Amino acid sequence: MLYTIIKGLLMPPGGLILPFLIGFLLARGVLARLFIFVGLALLTLMSLSPVAERLITPLEPYPPLRPSELAQIDAQAILILGGERAYRAAEYGGDSVGPKTLQRLRYGAFLHRRMGLPVYVTGGSPPPEDPPLGVLMARVLEDELGTAVAGVEQRSRTTEENAALSAEMLRANGVERLLLVTHAWHMPRSVAAFERVGLAVIPAPTAFLGARDSEDAEASYRDWLPSASAFSVSYFALHEHLGRAWYQLKASGEAAPLAPTTER
Repeated sequence: MLYTIIKGLLMPPGGLILPFLIGFLLARGVLARLFIFVGLALLTLMSLSPVAERLITPLEPYPPLRPSELAQIDAQAILILGGERAYRAAEYGGDSVGPKTLQRLRYGAFLHRRMGLPVYVTGGSPPPEDPPLGVLMARVLEDELGTAVAGVEQRSRTTEENAALSAEMLRANGVERLLLVTHAWHMPRSVAAFERVGLAVIPAPTAFLGARDSEDAEASYRDWLPSASAFSVSYFALHEHLGRAWYQLKASGEAAPLAPTTER
């Protein structure tokens, strides 16, 4: 127990919190102490598991699909959203898919094996990055996971573009109702984007980060030690909360009627 506490306080992010604390004690001036205190408080809170769970859990309202019930789902296809790419992956001879993208691909391949539905992928890249993420995703599915790919959308760079450009591809193949595969915390924003373009979405979330059945979870002193894993969860949660707020702001701006003008 003592070893765990010492390690938690010395290893990042705990090792970064201690200098903040020392700086706060040594600093002179109200404004300097205020800035140090705010930075220290935010870093500490984001590094605690209970805080990270409370940030991420509201973003995961869709439950996992039960494998025993997959045969009852009425869908025409599986669409996997791209996440991130792994740059200059020397062991693969160049760029490949990143860990989050691979988690989504694995689950999409699992659903395909259970349900036999065609698989589509969506993901583009900024101009200097080649090939597009969608192409890398298709390679991994076919070459490593043994899953045929029915279509690749490779121009999108945001969730909104995933939806708009995938809708064109899917409708060209007669697909209107799909299983949507992405991370559980990314699912609400993704569902909203695909529903805005008129597609019927069945959420197929994967890689849950929030606590499920937390009432039965046993509390531990480790939960209150700073950890890099908790900080990572907090990062994804804040990123997604900001993304949802931005999309809602854009939607309200597009829906707002123009103010009447008075001609003179």
